[in-house]
Amino acid sequence: KRLANTFRTARGFREFLKFIIAFLVYNDGIMIVMGFASIIGATLFGLQTQDILIFFILVQLTNVLGAYLFGWLVDSIGGKPSLNIALALMVVVVAWLYFAEGKTTFFIIGAVAGVAMAGAQSVSRTMVALFAPPGKSAEFFGFFATFGRVSSVVAPLIFGWLAAEAALWFEGRGQGVILAEQSGLRLAILSIAAFILVGMVLLIFVDEAKARAAALTTVDEPDLR
Repeated sequence: KRLANTFRTARGFREFLKFIIAFLVYNDGIMIVMGFASIIGATLFGLQTQDILIFFILVQLTNVLGAYLFGWLVDSIGGKPSLNIALALMVVVVAWLYFAEGKTTFFIIGAVAGVAMAGAQSVSRTMVALFAPPGKSAEFFGFFATFGRVSSVVAPLIFGWLAAEAALWFEGRGQGVILAEQSGLRLAILSIAAFILVGMVLLIFVDEAKARAAALTTVDEPDLR
């Protein structure tokens, strides 16, 4: 009953729902980066196990920097502009990754990506908090988490399928197996940017001011006995 009530409540907050749809799309791109970073590093840049461990430590450290930086930005310019900056930075990272060569460059890209991903994720959570009405924060965050789980399943499937199909296409045109795998993976990287850019377009339709005003509305609790 409470879950059904959450869905009914969310339908009354149109800006929140528009934000959740945008989040579902751009978060697909972020989930691909998080899930395939080690595979991309090993396949395209020759990273070994120790290199990958160092890479993820570096990303975690820059995550902390990104969370603080974008927390300050939200206070200064608002949630939606801050989120757009983080997502735009992610697009730059993906474009850089597509053309990049060499381990050092990959580590630098990882550091920048850590800042951008932390920014996108922390600002997204902040916006849910700002958009949730009194007494409904836990339910709205549950709604948000559900869509985040969907992204973590759908995005890797799409990326993996694209990389595999592209590799077969390159192999069919005379490339060796290893080179075809690298070419297919590099081409699939562009799908990350596509998800993020579509998410940014959907964010255009989210009115942060209206969402914050709606969040001030008291929602009547139904009798669940």
